[in-house]
Amino acid sequence: MLRFARAQTALSPLGAAGWKRWLRRALDERGFTLIELVVVMAILGITTAMFSVTYTTTISRSSHVQAQNIAQTEVRAALNQLVSDLRDATTGTTTTPIVNYGNSSISFYAPNHLAPNSTTGAIALQRITYSLNLTSHVLQRRATDVTSYNTDGTPIDPGDTGTIHTIGTILTPATGNPSSGGWYEGQMFKYCKQSPPDMTIDPSNSTSAELITWQCQVPADKTELKTIVVRAVMSPYSNSERFTYGAVATLRWNAS
Repeated sequence: MLRFARAQTALSPLGAAGWKRWLRRALDERGFTLIELVVVMAILGITTAMFSVTYTTTISRSSHVQAQNIAQTEVRAALNQLVSDLRDATTGTTTTPIVNYGNSSISFYAPNHLAPNSTTGAIALQRITYSLNLTSHVLQRRATDVTSYNTDGTPIDPGDTGTIHTIGTILTPATGNPSSGGWYEGQMFKYCKQSPPDMTIDPSNSTSAELITWQCQVPADKTELKTIVVRAVMSPYSNSERFTYGAVATLRWNAS
């Protein structure tokens, strides 16, 4: 036995003392000290917090961009439908199809493509009203079927009795300078008696990025109304960047 131990000692590069130290370390059952644990936990806490902030920011930004894209798509669709309805505006006669108009609403007659024409060949009409609700910030559309006509073929106003449909969310526009082509607060529609080639953008009125400023002649009444400029402001959240969209619709019944 002694001979075997001596042989092992002789063969070992550590020597007897080295093997003893290694054996003591291998059999040592002591754990980490409290200071070591605290340091490791602090490092893990900082790493976890950084990851959590990054993850939360990424998710929030992704949701914000998604909401913004949805809102922009919604506004574009709403304006496309509004402009399409305005361009179709007609009474089927030479009479103006505009019933009434204001800064945040407009009513007019347009063909009802879902209803058949009368036996006399008269176009089936509906009274369409677009209005911007300045409290809930939604653009509403109401279509009411015209059921009776005058002897000259012009429709008899049925009033706004149709079902209201919300077609888009639009914020209340900021105050502009109407005297130099700007917009009133809450204004969505501007009315002109010219066609777009005769209209110019006013570069001097640049007090707000939201302003779409047009220099045009204001019609004295609805019979002179030829072009309608539409402005819509969109933002998915109250603290988000605001985007302004514009559209121009020329009434075809009076396009000459």
